[in-house]
Amino acid sequence: METMDMTDKTQGWYIIRVSGDLDLYSAPDLLKKFMDILQQNIKHLHIDLSRISYLDSSGVGTIIKTLQTAKAKGIRLTFSGIQGTPRKVLSMANILPILTEDASPTWSNP
Repeated sequence: METMDMTDKTQGWYIIRVSGDLDLYSAPDLLKKFMDILQQNIKHLHIDLSRISYLDSSGVGTIIKTLQTAKAKGIRLTFSGIQGTPRKVLSMANILPILTEDASPTWSNP
């Protein structure tokens, strides 16, 4: 699992791009990273999943826990790039309807 971060502290934005498999092996590390980010003084976290090739129930759990934590802290959480098998998995888990998708986040669009 590889991640790449971009931040704009002046606008309160944090964007993270995730690639590889989001599964039993990588989900705990990614969840820790998301929780660390959500502890910062940010207004918006955007997660780009366009480079995720595989998603299992551990990955779904990571997404759900991130959603719950962001909501509890009043942080806007958006997603982009949900496609292929990961999209099907999120749809079958009935998680897709509760995700806010934003195809092209920008710093000026908090």
